[in-house]
Amino acid sequence: MSNKEDNEEAELQQIWKLFQDSPEEVQQRRQKITQAISDSTSINDYPGSLSVVTALDELLGCFALGGQIKSYYRYGTYDACIRQREKFWFAITNGTMTEQNKPVWEMSEKELDQRAKIQNFYKKRLMEDKARGSSEDVWDMRTEKIDPFK
Repeated sequence: MSNKEDNEEAELQQIWKLFQDSPEEVQQRRQKITQAISDSTSINDYPGSLSVVTALDELLGCFALGGQIKSYYRYGTYDACIRQREKFWFAITNGTMTEQNKPVWEMSEKELDQRAKIQNFYKKRLMEDKARGSSEDVWDMRTEKIDPFK
């Protein structure tokens, strides 16, 4: 390589470093987010019911042609629908056939335990999603609205 190409490569590497966070910084940011969610939410902030029919619909939607095309387009690979399968099997053991909106004081002990399991399931899912990371790892949220949206 010539000296000019070496300089260009060095400049590109410097620019690239400006856009990269260290893995430790990203991990710390993710831990802060999950800790904030854990501290600021109670178990009652999560859904208390889970329908088997809804979980089955999500599973079939994932395996359908449209779901697979969307996955291939977004991620470059087909989806094994693991999350939807987990939700479906959890719904089979803990869910109901319909969404129930029964007040808490009218629930039996068994229904309250089932409700707590479902809420913990949703909380665990949210924590896993936040720990995995998202675009928030790259982009900071605006604190002020930009000109056309004020």
